[in-house]
Amino acid sequence: MIRMDSDFEVTPQLVQKLLRANSKEREQRLLRYYKGEHAIVDRKFDDETKPNNKIVTNECKRITNVSVGYFIGKPVSYSANKENKEYLEHLQAIFDLNNEQKVNADLAKSASIYGYGVEVIYTSQSITGELEIRFAYLDLEEQDILLVYDRSVEKNLIMAIRHYMYKDVVTDTTIKEAYVYTSDAIYHFRENDGEMAMIDSDPHYFREVPINVYYNRDNISDFEDIVTLNDAYNILQSDDINESEYTNDAFLLIKGAIADDEEIQKMKEKRVIHIEEAEGAGVEWLIKNLNDTWKENLKTRIKNDIHSISATPDFSDSSFAGNQTGEAMKYKIKGLEDNRASKEREFKPALQRRIRLITNIINYLGNSFDWREIMPTFTANLPKADLTTDDITKLVGANIMSKDTARSSVASIEDPAHEAEKVRQENEDYIELNTPKGVNLDDEQDEEALQGDK
Repeated sequence: MIRMDSDFEVTPQLVQKLLRANSKEREQRLLRYYKGEHAIVDRKFDDETKPNNKIVTNECKRITNVSVGYFIGKPVSYSANKENKEYLEHLQAIFDLNNEQKVNADLAKSASIYGYGVEVIYTSQSITGELEIRFAYLDLEEQDILLVYDRSVEKNLIMAIRHYMYKDVVTDTTIKEAYVYTSDAIYHFRENDGEMAMIDSDPHYFREVPINVYYNRDNISDFEDIVTLNDAYNILQSDDINESEYTNDAFLLIKGAIADDEEIQKMKEKRVIHIEEAEGAGVEWLIKNLNDTWKENLKTRIKNDIHSISATPDFSDSSFAGNQTGEAMKYKIKGLEDNRASKEREFKPALQRRIRLITNIINYLGNSFDWREIMPTFTANLPKADLTTDDITKLVGANIMSKDTARSSVASIEDPAHEAEKVRQENEDYIELNTPKGVNLDDEQDEEALQGDK
């Protein structure tokens, strides 16, 4: 983590120094393992004639896919009280414009691989010239992000640098582009032939650094702790195939006979081997004795360690067979659920910061909304019994849970505010359809007459 005083001046010299201090070896290694480029791929033997299979069982990718799918497979829902209905609808329109569900999934995947995910929040103009508030996931494979924090206990983000390199095919030179984000401006720098120069700068009105960071639990990758175990498993799997090839290429030992190439060829064609009767004479294969039981036990131990340390269960296990209720499944995946809860605690503040930055722009345009009125709700991607919905209905009927909270708790409702509006409209349509002609419900006498008819 880079920390510095908050009263800094953005200069080419400062940017160049920070970029030189930025190392991405860890991120590059984790990405290679996620993509299946494990250490076994680079294994070489001095004897190039030996079998050298390179089998990759990509547990790293499996762990990320399982963890992210369980955590964010069902979209985040948002709720607010009735007084903030307009505010929530405004936010939901911005979320829909930016494909918020996919951005969240990409950020969760990045956090699972690297230990953190990053998005940029910005403004643009629509085709009609209207201001649009945008946010986008930053792919850390295509570009690097350098984060700078102040020296306070809160560790506030005071600067972020998004940078990447490309080759200019016209001039045949390598150029580095860097965009520096602060709490009030965005600076564009370009490094050419070792010289860093500012191209331009633009103010912004987010009031904070418009780079948003989503951390994973403990700020580490979901599979970072099992990389060496995955390497060990790959070696065992590869050596199994190598030894199988050794067996196929075994030497035939003929004792008690001397055969030239012509005689050996005849033996192969006629499938007959003739040897003289003599003490010790015989025919046998020269092969390596394989201890399959020991190796399979070792592989099983490694697999169990991978599942235990990464808190991702083996869904191919027989204990997951058959129909299981959501509650029964939770006991079998407690480690995965604990991991999901940790992810939620890290992810939620970043979502709230996104809402805060968006709200800063909305309020700059003449509104006075409070970002704290919006509540994000996460739902684990686990099949649930209908009883869960029944329980919610009972809680609403007993006045223990509000209808807004209930809608946010139902996984099939992605937009609780929109669903509430649909219910309200349906109720109005029903009343209008069942109200006798000539009765005005706004008139107290007509309302009493209508009640009397009932």
